Amino acid sequence: MIIKKDKQFNILPSHIGLRKYILYYNISFPENDTFVPQYTLMPNACGTLSLAFDGVSINAELWGATTTPILLGAEPNRYSVLLLIQLSPYGLYQITRQSQTEFADKRLLLADVDYELFKLLHQAFIMSKDVMELVNACDKILYSRMEKCIVSDALLLSTTMISDSHGQVKVKEIAQQTCYSERHLNRLFLAQIGTSIKNYARLTRFNYVLKHIQKSPCFFAELSQQAGYFDQAHFDKDFKAI
Repeated sequence: MIIKKDKQFNILPSHIGLRKYILYYNISFPENDTFVPQYTLMPNACGTLSLAFDGVSINAELWGATTTPILLGAEPNRYSVLLLIQLSPYGLYQITRQSQTEFADKRLLLADVDYELFKLLHQAFIMSKDVMELVNACDKILYSRMEKCIVSDALLLSTTMISDSHGQVKVKEIAQQTCYSERHLNRLFLAQIGTSIKNYARLTRFNYVLKHIQKSPCFFAELSQQAGYFDQAHFDKDFKAI
């Protein structure tokens, strides 16, 4: 178990062969006042694997794709070591090979969903003596789930088109490019990501503004329009709805 820490927050990339499915590892060492009561995660349609040590036991969870804000508050302050494996929107499907429809916006015990993965990650968490050792161990475990890509090529193309357009591309255009019907594309998104294709595009557009507003707050109205909102009022309405 990691005891000595160099930094409170350690955000490290996954192995290059995993980055399509695993965005990064976040290993942190919270203290009593690290996270404020209002700490909230914004929805991005991505799943997460979480392992947390409270000084006595390890709590391992699977967080399904987020489509609504999640108020974590000061909960992470209870743990001395916290590992968050941040997945891409379809990463959880590739790893678990299970339909994501029932996982969306839920926190589930990892052992109940995938006991084999739970055992392997639990062991890695216990045996690792430092941050890099834990990251390397997770890489090896998760790489074994990548032998065969089970994510649909149509879904991969669709998410790329949505990302490249900041969520502005129309579903009809995606259907034409993938040669799939809009209905079938929607079924793919629900099964392999956990949300509809329209909502996925909406969250992509929403997060584009949130990501860039910190860099250019003086040009908020212009930024909103670049992301496909008619005006700032349109974004405000979407923000409140989400």
